[in-house]
Amino acid sequence: MNTRGDMAHQVGKQRGLNPRVSATDCVRGGLRVLMFLCLLFPGPWPEVGAQTPDPAPPRILIGDTMQGIGLVAQLDLFEDPGQGLDLDAVLALPNSRWQVNPYQDIQLGFSTSAWWVRFSLTNQTGQDQRRVLQVDWPLLDWVDLYQLQGEKVVGSWQTGDQRPFATRPLETHDFAFPLYLPAGETHQILLRLALSDGLYRPIALRLWEVRAFQIASQWSQVLGGAYHGALLALLLYHLLLFFSTWHRNFLFYALYLALMLPWNLGLLGYGYQYLWPDQSWWNNQFNLLLSWLASLGATLFVVHFLETRRRSPLLHRLILGLTAVMSVPILVKTTSYLGWTPPLSLAYGGYLFASWVLVLAYLAGGVLAVRQGFRPARWFVLAWSFLVLGVLVNGLGYLPGLIPRNFWTANSLNIGSTLEIILLALALGSRFNLLRDEKLAAERRTVELKAAHAATLELEVDERTHELRQAMAQVQAALDQERRVQAELREFLATVSHELRTPLAVIDTIAQNLELDGEQADEETRARYHQIQQVTARMAHLLDGYLDEGRFSLLRQGAERVSSDLRFLLEDAAQAARVLSAGHPLRVEAEALPRTFPCDPELTRLALRNLADNAVKYTPPGTQVVLRGQRAGRRASDGVWLEVSDDGPGLAPEAMTGLFEPLVRGPTADGKPGKGLGLYLARRMVQTQGGTLTVTSEPGQGCRFRIWLPG
Repeated sequence: MNTRGDMAHQVGKQRGLNPRVSATDCVRGGLRVLMFLCLLFPGPWPEVGAQTPDPAPPRILIGDTMQGIGLVAQLDLFEDPGQGLDLDAVLALPNSRWQVNPYQDIQLGFSTSAWWVRFSLTNQTGQDQRRVLQVDWPLLDWVDLYQLQGEKVVGSWQTGDQRPFATRPLETHDFAFPLYLPAGETHQILLRLALSDGLYRPIALRLWEVRAFQIASQWSQVLGGAYHGALLALLLYHLLLFFSTWHRNFLFYALYLALMLPWNLGLLGYGYQYLWPDQSWWNNQFNLLLSWLASLGATLFVVHFLETRRRSPLLHRLILGLTAVMSVPILVKTTSYLGWTPPLSLAYGGYLFASWVLVLAYLAGGVLAVRQGFRPARWFVLAWSFLVLGVLVNGLGYLPGLIPRNFWTANSLNIGSTLEIILLALALGSRFNLLRDEKLAAERRTVELKAAHAATLELEVDERTHELRQAMAQVQAALDQERRVQAELREFLATVSHELRTPLAVIDTIAQNLELDGEQADEETRARYHQIQQVTARMAHLLDGYLDEGRFSLLRQGAERVSSDLRFLLEDAAQAARVLSAGHPLRVEAEALPRTFPCDPELTRLALRNLADNAVKYTPPGTQVVLRGQRAGRRASDGVWLEVSDDGPGLAPEAMTGLFEPLVRGPTADGKPGKGLGLYLARRMVQTQGGTLTVTSEPGQGCRFRIWLPG
């Protein structure tokens, strides 16, 4: 029989049969499978076999022209529940076992049986005829055709979705068989149809004249190419929009189209014809997987376009849950390869029901968004309404007596799917326009806010400028006042210095004369003359150090660190204090000091003199005063310590508060000359060099003033 089938295949090619598809099935959309839900429920139509069978197979007369006439109303059916009968067993069946098909199409619903179809063709013309028999469903797993003349098999083909594509007699996306009918002869045609999952959609059989089949195939190719080309163009266009705007809605719609395109190719048979013709096992898995992935792509687009998470969390969870449920048939199909025989028809029926509810949930989400004032959702609702209407009309069109069977009802799913895709694109355009309008409104508000802010800022700048000018005027006035005070102070100091130098010079001259003329005076008197000269010299030195303009500007000029002999500075401070001392023993301990140390010698000298003078000025006679110096650490960068300590009465804690503030004097300063500036100036002189001056004291244990100078 295979040899006859190959011969018939070659004869068909030699006679000019063009492997094309039918015009009425040119653009069936991928979502047409939802129509199968109608088969889940019993209807008012008659059962198979309810009519009294004819005593012989139905005869179909062959005329000169035949353009796709339907045969389903003129054939008999036989159910093989075990799928084990072969051709000989079927031929041996009595006519009473055959059932008349009562429908406009072959409607088998859910069935795990193999179904045999029989009819007869009689060539009543006066010449040989060639015809093409078309089975319009490309997803049938097994399709066997036998052409018999009496008991003799004159042609046979075994093909189907689960056999290599090369087994098809004509290279079409569905199944087309070439038939050769000699003049005056009657041939019987037997078809065996079977599915692994048991889910049948309505199947139409059509008998074509060869030329009519070729013309229909050409139109089918054109329309099919236009349909899938439009899908591809929309996919690329929305990808470009996404990369131009980076708006996720364009990306998810492109993903939806990218998954719809291969699913349609697989569902209509083009995928098996052109993409994977030798992968019969993969063909079923691919179609099932792409069906769920297309639903997943639609869900991603819908929830992001309608923002269901924000608008209706309950509906959002329902949509996601239904999408997850639709993956169950894939899991069930997977378990079938592990040795378990699952109820595939039940799983697929649940899939179809879930897909219906999911589409209705999409539509409900769109209606809710419209009610909430989301304008682009109007296009969305219109798109899914056309799809639902197309699926409904397509499904009801296969039920006898409900909807007239014509081109529009037969292709309602294709029309609804096409309108859905176009209207969804318009919905995206409306969404984009809405986003653009919102962006323009936001930009206008931004410009207005910037203008208002600029006006407010200009006013604030004017106010702050006016305030700043007033502050600058006040600062300038203060600076002018400071300069006047400084000038007056310099003039005053110069005057005081000049006025003091004259009497000091007189006193010094008189003291020198008294010492020269007092050779006969006793030792105590001569010592007093000498002390007067020392005090006069100290006063002159102080005038040079404090009242001279150059010396007075030391603090303002900052420190000038040079290598200095700190031992000499300690000895100098001790010598200066002895002039004011009234029997204070002064001792210098400088053995631990480095030979030289970087510091400002003038500032350090004045600070040490102030501390030593205070030690002998504010302690009783006989108080021991020690001037000491040592390294602050092992490294030179650690600096040095210089301290002046005494074993006098010390200071109470409350007396040490504000001790280094200007014009603050301690409790022991009563009756002693001074203005309370010595310690303040000493600390300033040390801090100018980056050092510190601190004091520690306890009542009855003396005071210790400590200077730290950095290395």
